[in-house]
Amino acid sequence: MKLQPPKTYAFILLLLCTSTFYACKDKEMVGGGHDPSKATLFTDFSPRKGAVRTRLYIYGDNFGTDISMIRVYIGNKEIKVAGSNGKQIYCWVPGQTVTGKVRVVIKEGADSVEHTFTDPFTYINSTTVGTLLGNVDELGNSSIVDGTFEEARFSYPGWVSYEPETNVLFVTELDRAVRRVDLNARTVSTLVTNGQASFTKMQTTTLSANKDTLFLGDDNGNLTARTKVAVAYTLRSENYRRVHPYIYDPACYSTAPHPVTNEMFYNGYQGVSIKKAIPDAVTGDLNPKLLFLVGGSTNSNSLIFFHPTGNYAYIVLPTRIYKSIYNWNTRELEPPILFAGSATAGDVDAIGTSARIRKAYQGVFVKNPTYTGQADEYDYYFCDQTNQSIRILTPTGVVSTFAGKGSPTPDGSVRGYIDGDPRTEARFADPSGIDYDPVRKIFYIAERDNKRIRTISVE
Repeated sequence: MKLQPPKTYAFILLLLCTSTFYACKDKEMVGGGHDPSKATLFTDFSPRKGAVRTRLYIYGDNFGTDISMIRVYIGNKEIKVAGSNGKQIYCWVPGQTVTGKVRVVIKEGADSVEHTFTDPFTYINSTTVGTLLGNVDELGNSSIVDGTFEEARFSYPGWVSYEPETNVLFVTELDRAVRRVDLNARTVSTLVTNGQASFTKMQTTTLSANKDTLFLGDDNGNLTARTKVAVAYTLRSENYRRVHPYIYDPACYSTAPHPVTNEMFYNGYQGVSIKKAIPDAVTGDLNPKLLFLVGGSTNSNSLIFFHPTGNYAYIVLPTRIYKSIYNWNTRELEPPILFAGSATAGDVDAIGTSARIRKAYQGVFVKNPTYTGQADEYDYYFCDQTNQSIRILTPTGVVSTFAGKGSPTPDGSVRGYIDGDPRTEARFADPSGIDYDPVRKIFYIAERDNKRIRTISVE
């Protein structure tokens, strides 16, 4: 038998000792409670600096193990306490933290112990991909399950709409249901299912300009006659529990209320038709008006997204993005021009029709502070579903990749489920829904195949 060199034995011994140390460390996390009759000792914390998701450790003695009694702050920002073994408190640093001193407060009944370390924790701004919620079984399967963030599951999440007034996400389970994600209460509930208001295959949910109405587009399977509901709506004043018909028409894939006038634009399937809902002068009922066809007469679904000013809209087909100007005199969208991509699918970051897109889906306009004072201050972020990425379209037509396709596998696959740095680590599996919270600077992303809601925290 060939003997291992002495250095190899030493390395193996080091690994065994290290494993034993961390195993013991995990067992220590179930130590005793805080004893108010004894002094509480605070000796140090580490690391001294870090970004979002940094693990912060606080060292000392007599901390107790009940984390509901322990509060940790960096400056005025409270951070999440994940565990304590009595001698060590283990925390997570959340996004949007500030540089500041670390303060610990431990409460036991009426007694309270507080300590502030002299040295500050330096927060490093970063942009990172994370997971908000969603679980699958060992085979990757899931279903519609309501409950807390830890319990809730999704079946086929494909579209998200963020409501800032109540800090809520509406997630469309394609062809199935609309879910309500309460970001404050950290709960998920089902609002609408197929069968309500004669839904066949729910596609998208879009909030009105004043955020009090949620419009639902339905692929009702009827491509010729106006006998089924194409667009329905539900009201915040009714807690989004009652569904009302809005307009009867063949299949609808997306709705786009104008952000200023609140007039309703939507699309159909046949010939990629773009329509406007027009009230009847006598009855007041809404009737469809065909404005134009996009990309020829080929049957396909399309999606409409208005710029926040209302001056134009992007009309999105799988491999192409068109730009349609809104005519403020006629109050209609005009026939569009091809703005980015082409009929040829691909994955190329470039300008205009030189760019290649494989399957564009939901998008959102986000103000770019570097554009302040320019004619257009917004970038357009969109999901490129089968390219497994989030991409950006600038006002000048430049397409680039923002997140996804990080850490590819040895065979070159960029599809998967990995959090972390947007470009070097993060991977997605069929991202198709995206919306943005401009106050907290968080993107919310619905993934069809990972069956999760992911986040991108921008700092």
